[in-house]
Amino acid sequence: MSLIKAFGPLSIQLRSFVSARSLHPKKFTSILSNVPTKPRSAWQIYLRENINKYKFPNGKIDMKKATIESGVIWKTMGEAQKKIYQDIYETETKAHDESIQKALNSATPKQFKDENDLRKKYKLAPLKDPRQPKKPKNSFLLYIDHLRAINDPAVASKDCTIQISEAAKKYKTLGESELKVYKDKSKISYDQFNKDLKKYYQDAGLID
Repeated sequence: MSLIKAFGPLSIQLRSFVSARSLHPKKFTSILSNVPTKPRSAWQIYLRENINKYKFPNGKIDMKKATIESGVIWKTMGEAQKKIYQDIYETETKAHDESIQKALNSATPKQFKDENDLRKKYKLAPLKDPRQPKKPKNSFLLYIDHLRAINDPAVASKDCTIQISEAAKKYKTLGESELKVYKDKSKISYDQFNKDLKKYYQDAGLID
């Protein structure tokens, strides 16, 4: 069992995480092939740094003993001792985040298309090109933005679900001239989005 797989269930903090399989799939060379794996916690770093103490003579690791004994030690460590591993965690996390952004920003649209075709085949989550045009907001969402901007009582200090419900009621009462303002803004955004998306697909070689 690899250390990455072994550490998988040991997370004690909920953090965004890209699996090693997604970073380095065995079936093909990924855009992310040079991205280092992101650690999940300072605890994981501590266990990784001390894992060799629990090797069997044949070289395999006694993971059960390692996690139990290391867990006991970790709980008794002071904040200053834990900070050593927290600092390593922060450094490696930064390196991971910067590396993944560099890899994504350096890839071409065609590379994204080719890799995502393979990812779909091997049941891996697709990669998102940060430069791909994002769909703009429709007229209703623009109206909600307006209500939030003026701190309208319908949306002020309410959770998102209630905001949408209350905004929908007000939206239905708008006159044609008021609706036209938001529809026109949305249309302008969508027209530009379609132009940008067409260029993106042309750059990817997906359309002429």
